[in-house]
Amino acid sequence: MGKLYVIIPCYNEEEVLERGVLRVLKEKLESLILENKISNSSKILFVDDGSKDRTLEILQKVSQIDTIFSYISLSRNFGHQSALLAESFFVEDRGRGRRDNIH
Repeated sequence: MGKLYVIIPCYNEEEVLERGVLRVLKEKLESLILENKISNSSKILFVDDGSKDRTLEILQKVSQIDTIFSYISLSRNFGHQSALLAESFFVEDRGRGRRDNIH
């Protein structure tokens, strides 16, 4: 069974994250796990692209509470394409890349 990483770039998404999107994402991933469609080590990975609002604070909090969520924080806004590309290289590398930037 394959492991799924849902990679979501974020830039100033405080309002969206507070509206319940985290619960919906978690429920969907957990349903796929229960249906044995994906591995139970699958994750939702947010890439914070230098947000100026409370996005990073929210991601830090939820990743401490629930291990299904992880995040990476980029130092500034590189654009969502770069945010997706940066983490896609890590996921494709299957562990040979650096994991110390994933929280």
